[in-house]
Amino acid sequence: MLLLLLLGVADFGRFILFDNILINMSREGANLAARTSQSPQFIIDALNHTATPLDMETHGMVYITRVVGADGGAGTVVSRVEEQYRASIGDASLQSKLSWSCPSWTGGKCNVPVAQADRLVVLALPRPLGLGEEVHVVETTYHYSTFSKYVLQTDPDLYSATLL
Repeated sequence: MLLLLLLGVADFGRFILFDNILINMSREGANLAARTSQSPQFIIDALNHTATPLDMETHGMVYITRVVGADGGAGTVVSRVEEQYRASIGDASLQSKLSWSCPSWTGGKCNVPVAQADRLVVLALPRPLGLGEEVHVVETTYHYSTFSKYVLQTDPDLYSATLL
């Protein structure tokens, strides 16, 4: 009985560690995307290489999305996706959780539709984007594998997003 309890405590601690790593990855990725001239693929690769002990190439995915405030007509401003990137090596089944999803990918870059109406996204911001303002959304997600199936019957997917 004590061994099961010890396994549960260790698994829970590992879960919290992995979640904290994902949160820090998304924060650092948003900081880099907003403040440097490095390419999104370089930022994603750097994040993945610092994610130890997570195996991002097998069980994780990183998305970087650039969203711009655009003219929505009738004096309104809408949030429009301009670019989206993801890790070229990773678990592609772990999708971006934005209200917009990329219709097709070429390598690690989204083939963004030409029509503005097909690129609208809803963001949880304290205030709407102004015309021409941009925000970088960095999402990190990871398929967590538990040690045992005694408490959780399915493995959860961890997720973090930072908007900057």
